[in-house]
Amino acid sequence: MGDHSYLVAGDCQFLYSRDHYSEELAALFTETDRKLVAADGSDVTPGDERDESECTLGYFTTSHALRQRLNVQGFTTRRALADLETGVATWRRAHDRERERRAQGEQLHRNPLRAPREPTELLAAIGEAIRPHRPYESFATVQEYAQYEGEFTETVSDVEELRWYVAERSLARLIIDQAPDDTRVGLDLSELTGSWGRLDPSQPVAGQTRERQLAALPDIAPLIVLTEGSTDARLLSKAMRMTHPHLVGFVRFIDYTGTKAPGGVGALALMVNAFIAAGVANRFVAIADNDAGGHEAFAKLKKQKLPAECQVRHYPDLPLLTSYPTIDAASSTMSLTNVNGVAGSLEMYLGRDVLMIGGTLAPVHLGAVIPAVQRRQGALSKFHKALVQKAFEQKIKAARPGQLSGTGDWSGVHAIIEDLVHAFG
Repeated sequence: MGDHSYLVAGDCQFLYSRDHYSEELAALFTETDRKLVAADGSDVTPGDERDESECTLGYFTTSHALRQRLNVQGFTTRRALADLETGVATWRRAHDRERERRAQGEQLHRNPLRAPREPTELLAAIGEAIRPHRPYESFATVQEYAQYEGEFTETVSDVEELRWYVAERSLARLIIDQAPDDTRVGLDLSELTGSWGRLDPSQPVAGQTRERQLAALPDIAPLIVLTEGSTDARLLSKAMRMTHPHLVGFVRFIDYTGTKAPGGVGALALMVNAFIAAGVANRFVAIADNDAGGHEAFAKLKKQKLPAECQVRHYPDLPLLTSYPTIDAASSTMSLTNVNGVAGSLEMYLGRDVLMIGGTLAPVHLGAVIPAVQRRQGALSKFHKALVQKAFEQKIKAARPGQLSGTGDWSGVHAIIEDLVHAFG
């Protein structure tokens, strides 16, 4: 039998970890929660003469504080209850299958089968286990005491079994939800730090564990992509499902549809600074049009020292745009011009096939020079822009993910997604 750490809630211990501690649970606490607790439940402060070997070392706070920490991580009561319903149903199916195997003689071992209780019954039992227990002296016989304590043991065993089927933080949420706000809850490490313990009692646990989790987050969380607006996000998300279906779930385009968030490259630059100020842990890429306005708006951002998790980019230069029909606003003359960095809005990347309107490429209209970047701003007309988007939507509907041969020109959106994939080197 090894030493254990466990979650303490009121008068009961749950979620045992043998010879170590659960990092999921440890990361719910901070180093300010680290306490040495005497047998009477009071905190041992520096200079206290009580024997530390008889005290409990761990991280302790209130159920109210822990509930709020779980809330901001998304482990709400509603989520935990839904997880419990699903977990109990899964456990019940596993129990029934095992019972059938044993009935058919397929199972040689005869360990008792545990059947799950109904969620409401289990939650009530957890609440009873957390509340102050009756002292031993209040029982008439040892048998009565053993039966009383056995009910708590059964409840703890039920929770342990559910660890196979329910996320640990959901279980922690279910446990502390049964406790009054001021109930002391914590991670008890005393068995791991005793004379035979495997943990240095002076070693910080909660802070370092949370730091490891945060350091790992950019490596496992989806890459967030910020664009100039909802149309770009929506079309690029659909395009990625066609050209790079293997990246679905690993790259997430922030879609502003249904919100009042302003669009445009200026708003995008502000959002980048907001993400940086908020310390967003995910890797994120802000990608703007490859036009004069985009380069002007991103000029200051590119001069900033950006965090390692952030990249700012433009849609890449495209061979199609090196010699593209343009109309000069001043003379109304048509010419072939390199519009990379001048008129590279997303529509210009949706494919030569969708840019062909009436048998010719929809022309770019050139406007005034933007002094900050010393280049002209260009764009398709609003009418042509809408036609190109509509044609691309139709192309998406006709195509199948990963099977694009003969379905049109996907080189532009493919180049954008490839640029995002390699944004961090």
